[in-house]
Amino acid sequence: MIGLARRHPILVGAFVLALALSLFLTGRIVVRTVYWAQHREEPIAGWMTIGYVGRSWGVPPREIDRRAGLPPPDGGRPLTLEQIAEDQGMPLAVVIALVEVTVAELQAERDAHLAPRP
Repeated sequence: MIGLARRHPILVGAFVLALALSLFLTGRIVVRTVYWAQHREEPIAGWMTIGYVGRSWGVPPREIDRRAGLPPPDGGRPLTLEQIAEDQGMPLAVVIALVEVTVAELQAERDAHLAPRP
């Protein structure tokens, strides 16, 4: 291996770099997969963003925004449900209830669409 590295240092360096990048990206995928496998259908709480709720419950986050009448993210940092409630002048419990009803509707539509037809 040392002889190969001396004869082809650029080739060996590129290989090592590609291997390191592959291991890094594989590790990232594994960590995210394990995280979301353990955080499925978490009870909706004020610290969550709409994106987090959507990923946890398996529904499109922007569709939650649209159907619940909540503001979509403005390109900056996403707002938590607490921040949305404060900005809209509504109690947090009302915002959470809106999101829960919307998520239930979206899941029912998804399940009805995926159900086998006779």
